[in-house]
Order: sequence, then structure tokens, then C-alpha cells
Amino acid sequence: MYLNFTKKTKIVCTIGPASQDEQTLRKLIENGMNLARLNFSHGDYAEHLAKLNTIRSFEKEGVYIPVLLDTKGPEIRCHNMENDKIEIKKGSTVRISMTEVLGTPSKISVNFPDLYKDANIGNHIKIDDGKLDLLVTDKDEEHNELITEALNDHELCSKKGVNCVGARLSMKFISEKDEQDLIWGCEHGVDFISASFVRNKQDVEDIRKILVEHGHPEIKIISKIENYEAMNCLDEIIDASDAIMVARGDLGVEVPFEEVPLVQRRLITSCRQKGKPVITATQMLDSMTHSPVPTRAEVSDVATAVSESTDCVMLSSESASGEYPCEAVLAQTKISRAIESELNYEKFAQEAYDTSNKDNNDAIANSIANTAKLIDAKLIVSYTVTGRSSRRISKARPSCPILSISNKRTTVLQNAIYWGIYSILIPNRMPDFIEEMETIAIFYAKKLGLKPGDPIVVSGGTPAAAGKTNFMRIITIPKDRDNL
Repeated sequence: MYLNFTKKTKIVCTIGPASQDEQTLRKLIENGMNLARLNFSHGDYAEHLAKLNTIRSFEKEGVYIPVLLDTKGPEIRCHNMENDKIEIKKGSTVRISMTEVLGTPSKISVNFPDLYKDANIGNHIKIDDGKLDLLVTDKDEEHNELITEALNDHELCSKKGVNCVGARLSMKFISEKDEQDLIWGCEHGVDFISASFVRNKQDVEDIRKILVEHGHPEIKIISKIENYEAMNCLDEIIDASDAIMVARGDLGVEVPFEEVPLVQRRLITSCRQKGKPVITATQMLDSMTHSPVPTRAEVSDVATAVSESTDCVMLSSESASGEYPCEAVLAQTKISRAIESELNYEKFAQEAYDTSNKDNNDAIANSIANTAKLIDAKLIVSYTVTGRSSRRISKARPSCPILSISNKRTTVLQNAIYWGIYSILIPNRMPDFIEEMETIAIFYAKKLGLKPGDPIVVSGGTPAAAGKTNFMRIITIPKDRDNL
């Protein structure tokens, strides 16, 4: 089995009850899944390990799907409600207690006692993904309760999420659960940590410290941008992180919904210019949880992210618990392929040049992307030990896929998050001679469906070593070289 490399935008699938069996996972991969997300807000370690083992089982077929461990993060939730749900009326007074009570229309409680201290009069407390908007009008010091006015009607159920918009929360970033989950990730060799509710670079550094302490500094950190505090620290978070996720669900609660597309575009552009991969997430094909086809608005949403050149698009409930997980992946593949055929590759190439380091490595990477466009290459084959040379080419957004060949499993897995890069793991040593590299490149190009006469660009270093990319060759697929 080979990865579906007909698109350059990658697809992250959340794995859950609807997609965790081997047969469905295989179909997801065939339809275009590139990375698997395990949501540690749900499930236990036994369930996650079973998913991880099934995903890893495809490696014996040469298919390497990296695993993202998505942390629960420092979140605030309501406690239980009477009869599991209550009716809140617009204009009513709702007290928020810091001591657990059974929720009624006049009083609810939250699991973060310091919310009383952190919230200020005039703050908006939004509950249930922003569906209930409570305005803080007063603070009852004697009873340690916030007094709020409901700004809309809402049926509030138990255990819903709480956002205090504009407040700087004093809660600890890494909870005991998150720390144990990070340690589990180290012990079982996940490839990425997707860190929820990152506020600043210190949060990223705190996670990295745990990874280093437990012997896995190579695990990459994806910072999820989803709260108001992070909006004031975007550049430092991007610089401190290995990748970024635009988590539009909670982000759309914390910032005005009309600003979410602007934040998305800003993050995608900043990450591309810095050479950091970015995932666009949340409700991309939400209707496909129950429908075999997306709405036209959802198609446009995915298309917008692809046209902005996001590295990845993500599926959440669509693939985890939906009725049509395979169809949802195929829909994103079709949309990506269609939009990529019309991308302004010259614009991205110029941007890559303008933001390059002006060194030999970036010069070669930019030249490879430009050459591929000029000759209408069907494939770029990049030999790399660390993956950096392939990632530099990816930043330039070439018009064809990049086949990254490495003898390092970690490189193969971690490069999967980058736009346009598909990887092959070769055993033992990297080839030292250009002729050998060309032969291997032709072999895999044919395996991927390229035809005689198709031009490809081959790059690498001779002798093979990390950071030694020093050549680029243009070759065509011959008729008389079917085997190594």
C-alpha cells in the first residue's frame, strides 16, 4: 500500500469509535489521511494504545502515519445540572459559584475556584462553545460567587466548557493528567504533542522540558491557538513551537467570530514564512458527521484554507464518531486537489525567496521549486537524513509533490505534517552516488504511477550526510529501466 499523494495539502484525522478498526484506517489512508490524532480528552490508555498499535501496524507495508497526542489542556467546565439540563432565560441573573452545586437556572458552579479572582466586572463568560453568553455584573465576595446577566436564552447541559473572554487566567497550564499523558506519549513513542490552550512560549517550553526529562526531545510540539491570551503572543509561540494548529472552535468563542478567518489567514501566512507547518482545524466538514456529502459552505471553507496554503486540514468528529469518516477524508482530498491545480505557485516561490536565509541550502531549495515549475515536473525526489532539505523545498510550495527519501524513521514520520512531502524509508545507509540516487528515484516514481517521459527533479548530497544537499538533477522516466 502506498500513500495517496495526489494532493499536497495533508489531512489529519481524529481516530475514534468510527475509525479505529484496521479496515477503516486502511480506507482512510487510501482516501488521503496523512496523520492520526488521538484526543486525550476522551478514552483511557488501553483504548489509545490499541489505536496506536493499529496505526503502527501499517509500517510493515511501508506506510508511516505519524500520531498526534492531543492534550486535554487547562480547561474550565460546569458541574452537573438538575435533570442534566436547565433553561436559562435572557435577562435572568445567574450566579456562578466556586463551590460545587447542582446547577439551577439561578446558580451554576465551575471546576476552577480561582475564576472568581481572575474574572472582572464587564467580562463575558461564554459557556457551551459560546452558545450561552453571561455578562459579569458584580462579584459577591461573601459567598465567593460571580453575579452575571444572561444575554440570551439557552438550554444548558452538564459538564459544558467555560471561557472567560479577555481574562488572564491563573490556572496551571500542565495539569496532573496532562503530565501523565505526556509521559505516556514518551513511553509509547508518539510523534507529535498537540498542546491545547497554549498561552505563551513558556507553556511550550514547559512541555518540552517534560519531553526532554523523559528521554524524548525529538517529539515535536504543535501549539493550538485557541484563546485570547495567545493572540497577544503569536510570534513568540510560533517561534517556540514546531508547528501550529488554528483551533477555530474555542478561538471563535474567545474572539469575535468574524475575526476568526483573519486570524486563520494571519497564522497560515506567518507559519509559511517561518517554515513552520500549520494545521487548520474544527468543523471543516461538520455536517458529514451525519451526511455523506458536505455542504457547499463547508467545501468553500476547506477550499479557503487550501488556497491560503495551510499545510494540513483536520477532521474531528467527522472521522472520530461520524457516520461517514472515509467519505469525509475523500471529500477533503478532492477539494484539496481541485484548489491546488489553481494555486499561484509563483507567488509562493517569491515569498519563499524573500523570507529565505540567503544561504546555500535555501538557494538550492528555492531553485528546485522553481525548476520543477518551469519544466512541469511531476515529482521532486529529495534525499535527506534529517528532513530539513525537504522541508525547505516545501516552504517554497512547488507545483508537484516532494518524495522525501530517508534512512531515519523519525524523519519519515515527522515530515508527514509538511505541505507536499511524502516519505519513503530506506534501510541501512543513504546512497552516496548520484547515479544510484537516480536509479532509486526512478524506481519509486514508477511505483507511484509516473510514466515514461515524465520529468522529475532529484536532489541530495554527495557524499550523503546531514546538511549536505549540494546537487540538483533533472531526469525523465525512461522506458527501459523498470527495476533496480
